[in-house]
Amino acid sequence: MQLLTHFLELRASFEHGVEHEPQPITLDELADRLYCTTRNVKILLKKMMEQGWVYWKPGRGRGNVSEITFLVSSEDMISKQAMELAGRGDYKGTIELIHQLGRGEALQDSFIDWLFSFFGYRAVELEERYKDTLRFPVYKWLVTLDPAHSFYAFDCHLINQIFDTLIVYNPQTTVFEPHLAHYWEVSEDGLHYTFYLRKGVLFHHGREMTAHDVFYTFSRLKELGLSACQGWMTESIENMTVLNRSAIAIELMQPNVLFLQQLSHSSMAILPEDICRDNEGIFGRMPIGTGPFRLERNDDYICKLRAFDDYFGVRPHLDQVEIWLLPQDLSEVGPSWDMVQVLCDHTNSRKPVGAVGKDTEWHQIEQSILGCSLLTFNRNKKGPQQDTRFRKAIDLIIDRDRMIEELGGFREAPASSFLPTLDRKGAVSGYHTDFVEAKRLLDEMGYNGESLHMYIYSNNNEDALWIVEQCSKVGIRIVLTTQSKSDMMGLDTIQEADLIFYHICMESDYDLHIIQTLKQSNSYVRAHLNSEQKAWVDAEIDQILQNASQETRICKLNELIEVLQEEKSFLFVLHRSQQTTYHDSIKGVSINDLGWVDFRKIWFTPSV
Repeated sequence: MQLLTHFLELRASFEHGVEHEPQPITLDELADRLYCTTRNVKILLKKMMEQGWVYWKPGRGRGNVSEITFLVSSEDMISKQAMELAGRGDYKGTIELIHQLGRGEALQDSFIDWLFSFFGYRAVELEERYKDTLRFPVYKWLVTLDPAHSFYAFDCHLINQIFDTLIVYNPQTTVFEPHLAHYWEVSEDGLHYTFYLRKGVLFHHGREMTAHDVFYTFSRLKELGLSACQGWMTESIENMTVLNRSAIAIELMQPNVLFLQQLSHSSMAILPEDICRDNEGIFGRMPIGTGPFRLERNDDYICKLRAFDDYFGVRPHLDQVEIWLLPQDLSEVGPSWDMVQVLCDHTNSRKPVGAVGKDTEWHQIEQSILGCSLLTFNRNKKGPQQDTRFRKAIDLIIDRDRMIEELGGFREAPASSFLPTLDRKGAVSGYHTDFVEAKRLLDEMGYNGESLHMYIYSNNNEDALWIVEQCSKVGIRIVLTTQSKSDMMGLDTIQEADLIFYHICMESDYDLHIIQTLKQSNSYVRAHLNSEQKAWVDAEIDQILQNASQETRICKLNELIEVLQEEKSFLFVLHRSQQTTYHDSIKGVSINDLGWVDFRKIWFTPSV
């Protein structure tokens, strides 16, 4: 591996396409390029010649220049080496090599084909038995698997596979069902809850879960407060008492009709006190839960889940899941996704993925994503975004229908609410475009072309680029700034931005997730409200949480959102759909609210 690294460094210092053409160079120049002595250069050249990678012709006598000839390309070398490592089961070495090349478009077509055929479902023979394995690629990596800090949809999806909550909410029946707690009681005044836990439920490290773990989990979330994304979930808890190993009593400060929904949320999944308390620094990377899958590996490139044989519920049919992080460039040069047997397309693809139409054994599911893209304005920072007229001008500039027409892909409809089903009916879809009025508002407020910084996650965010271009047509200067996903969770980063453009993913228990958007400490919508707005929102939500009627709660929440919309505190932009491609051999495919295939439900029919 070290010799290959030296070869790649050396080859990268020459122009592209010079294979089999002698290149004049001195030993001293080679030493500079490889950051070593001329003696070490001679040793490295000898080893590379023995491998058949280069031919070295030293210059003899005065005026005769030495020459090096590359006999293989770096693309060929990295492809062959990656295939050999994968064949030996060294997947970490394989993917490190893929990232080392760094330029996906430079990889050989044969290697691209091999790489993508490596994904999908396969039965791997281990220890004289077959293990059903699902391997698939992603281009954006995990940030944290600690439920208290859950923020992104992909992270939350994996948290749901690794952890369990006290109860679960069934959105189809709107009924709360027993899970880690097999029974619970609620007092008439709605302030006192008692939960009775299942006995014999094991954490992945083999210890039985007890009421002390429940007490620790909720106490930790409460103590973390604003430093935890979901600390607000425990605000209504006044006191907790461990009654015995299998029972815990919880007392609330005031009635909270959504308390059971909160307990069923992944952020309140139960943690093992001994492991989390002693290893809090690394718990987000290598967590332990009671869920159907245990985390076996999670490094910079590969995340591996294995079915938990001692799971208290129904063991998954799938034995293991491998998730590989690939360079972003490969998302654009990879072959048709018909080579991958289960895929959710979360990209900005302009054309459908998959093999439907080529092979009748392939199927696609296309569905709307619960949520929408949003543009938030930082009301806590000086700048033109503080002026309502500026925010209204940007709203008038963004022609959502034309944006969909020009960018295409899975952009589905203009948004005037968080969910497609709640959008206002009518031809104008809740917005209208007027460049003349936008320019008048900007002139009226005295906007002089000051630059604003819009923070985004990805360099190739077509939606954000489109918005910036439209704004420039009326003289608004917006600079796009790409931040890492981990940085975009931090309040400091959020408050640096003048605007943030992103897509929010909602879940089916609508009222809880609207409240979450308004209460979560690092929600961009909340973080960009000023202190007066936050105080008003909190007071309104306190009243909403005491209302037993879901219809009334949703009505009140919509009224609250409408007030924020009147002053354009944030803008709804677009709704999106997504596509999932899967093969006939895969059964039980269902897409959850987070837009992912639920690993615990899928199973495979054997190939004939």
